[in-house]
Amino acid sequence: MKRFFALIAISSLFVACGGPEGTAVESMDAVDAAAETTTELVASAQYNVDPAASIVNWEGAKIAYGHVGTVPVTTGQLMVANDNIVGGKFSIDLRKMENTDIPEAEKKAKLIGHLQSPDFFDTEKYPMAEFTITQVQPAEADSGHTHNITGNLMMKGQERSITIPAMVSMEGGMLKASTPKFTIDRTEWGVNYNNSGIAGIIKDDIINDNLGLQIELVAGK
Repeated sequence: MKRFFALIAISSLFVACGGPEGTAVESMDAVDAAAETTTELVASAQYNVDPAASIVNWEGAKIAYGHVGTVPVTTGQLMVANDNIVGGKFSIDLRKMENTDIPEAEKKAKLIGHLQSPDFFDTEKYPMAEFTITQVQPAEADSGHTHNITGNLMMKGQERSITIPAMVSMEGGMLKASTPKFTIDRTEWGVNYNNSGIAGIIKDDIINDNLGLQIELVAGK
């Protein structure tokens, strides 16, 4: 019986230490959005992102525990043809980042204050993040999503290209696009505080290099 409970404890530890959930997405050098061919379709309409219905969910983790929260999508335009996204961009206001798992207001404010400091996203100098779509391709039929969307993610003054899966649909005249949970390597955007590559850092102070994200966009004419 003791061995049984020991195995449960060990299993729980591995779950806690697993880092943010989601498929790892690799980044590459940013591409020229103006020169890149996004799709064979030509945009026929512009849809404006609805900030009240759009959100970015985030997750970060240390060795033994993690935190989750949201960042609002404040502005954006999606170029549409035949009810599909063919281009566009949207902006994320890192100054309005929130935590959703800490009940104590003081601890919540302390965490957000640290995340917005120069140690992490330095929101006084870099208040906004932005994603600019450079390519949209249909996904394979059995992939579990409808499209693969490639774009330049600008964050903390650095721009990198990533490709993320997305479900895109038109419902009641509103364009909806959502991604599954995915992760990016925060250090590739210069968010280096207590990363795994720092020599001599105490193990419990290491923060997972992976930043978990999940995007929900709703846009209308």
